[in-house]
Amino acid sequence: MQWQNRTKHRVAPKSRFCSLVLLLLLPFPLAAFLPTAAAMLTAEFSTQPMQGSTQQVSPQSTTQVAQMPPLLWQAAWQDLQTLSSDEMAGRSSGSAGSVLAQQYIQQRFYEIGLQALTTDYRQPFAFKVGFSQHRGVNLFAMQKGCSYPDIYIVVTAHYDHLKSRGKTIYNGADDNASGVAGLLYLAALLKQQCPAYSYLFVATDAEEHGLDGARAFLANPPVPAAQMLLNINLDMIGRGERRNRLYLLGKRSLPAIKTMPRTEQAGVRLVLANEQRDQSRGSASVDWSNASDHGVFRRAGIPYLYFGVDLHADYHTQDDDWQRIDPDFFQAALVQISSTVYWLEQQNPTQLQYPREAAAD
Repeated sequence: MQWQNRTKHRVAPKSRFCSLVLLLLLPFPLAAFLPTAAAMLTAEFSTQPMQGSTQQVSPQSTTQVAQMPPLLWQAAWQDLQTLSSDEMAGRSSGSAGSVLAQQYIQQRFYEIGLQALTTDYRQPFAFKVGFSQHRGVNLFAMQKGCSYPDIYIVVTAHYDHLKSRGKTIYNGADDNASGVAGLLYLAALLKQQCPAYSYLFVATDAEEHGLDGARAFLANPPVPAAQMLLNINLDMIGRGERRNRLYLLGKRSLPAIKTMPRTEQAGVRLVLANEQRDQSRGSASVDWSNASDHGVFRRAGIPYLYFGVDLHADYHTQDDDWQRIDPDFFQAALVQISSTVYWLEQQNPTQLQYPREAAAD
């Protein structure tokens, strides 16, 4: 998420995931047959970590959360940990850590069984930082729908974060390994049976620089923008802090969302928020309608739903690690997001203002 850049200093711990790095360096179709998150989707459910895993996988949740497939939860928790590992060093655009993140996401798309619309799911693009030219890579895949196969819901989450500074690394667990893990969770969930709408799952690059990945995606989309029903953007969904709230923005863009029933999940409230509101740690006002990739869709006239939490003390610092993610909150957030998607699935296009005649506000 774009907002501010705070820095502290921490010496990066020694490598904890050497085997993961070797795995990710393999071509992703081959890597799919090795013991990764895919194994958890096909193996008998166990609360223990995978054999040979060097990570802590899916702790027992202390709170019951409705309708959460346990194998998909384990995969989501491991996705979050892996993407925010020290080896990926913040996944800054153009870095070696970014390449590792790309390979991991490609592998997960392949494991889930999503359709590739480009070579290896990749969409390379160029963007500028000042007067310098840089290269980024979006990754996207498709799940075709059955009732409205030519109408698409675009799910986005940026996988890039901040560049390391010397030995100080910024792992970006909440920002935004959590969102990418949520995207992969939704993809696996919707793969279980044919959804009503078609879905594009887009892991964007260079969001931190200025939403460049989302701009590149809409500049060269795999389907016409007129066939995009809406954008669901996931950015920072792992930490509810004291308020224990997950915010949903987009009620002006898609007014029908105000009629959706909302229930509390494991103490986590889904709050329909205003696009312009004060952030929780001060009086500064944030324009949340442009704070992440959904802003690009909004300006293109495509309705959006943006899920995220308030800014917290570890935002854009070296302390945004997976160990500070509350598993109960993250699990409940995934249920809230998937419940919203299921509600959308039950609405016909007309109820969701499609086809649209004018750009959304």
